[in-house]
Amino acid sequence: MKLTLSLLLMALLPLVAQAQVPTSSSPTATRSATTVAPQPVMPPPQAARPQPQVLPSPQPAQPIRSTGPAQIAPTPAPKPTDKVYDRNGRIVPGVRPAGPNRVFDSRTGRYYDSVPAGDGQQIKR
Repeated sequence: MKLTLSLLLMALLPLVAQAQVPTSSSPTATRSATTVAPQPVMPPPQAARPQPQVLPSPQPAQPIRSTGPAQIAPTPAPKPTDKVYDRNGRIVPGVRPAGPNRVFDSRTGRYYDSVPAGDGQQIKR
């Protein structure tokens, strides 16, 4: 049964393919005979650049008044640094916070672990 069906399909395949091929002898036989006139070639425009638009300003133009050279702003007062305590609760001079749960001892150049304590940090040793 399957063999007969496949042989029948193979025999009909060339007929189906032939039905899709056009029968006219000339490829232009089905086209219209009108011709289109060629467009004249124009040189590219040289000065046809778009001009920038001037937008109206919301405020009238005012001259910039100069008061001389730029003034140096006073430096802000340094904020009080967090206090660092030793494990006995005494303030350690020269030690400052260096990050979360870290402090830096500027006298020795070492970093120490710390824990929050009151208004500052307490060194864990």
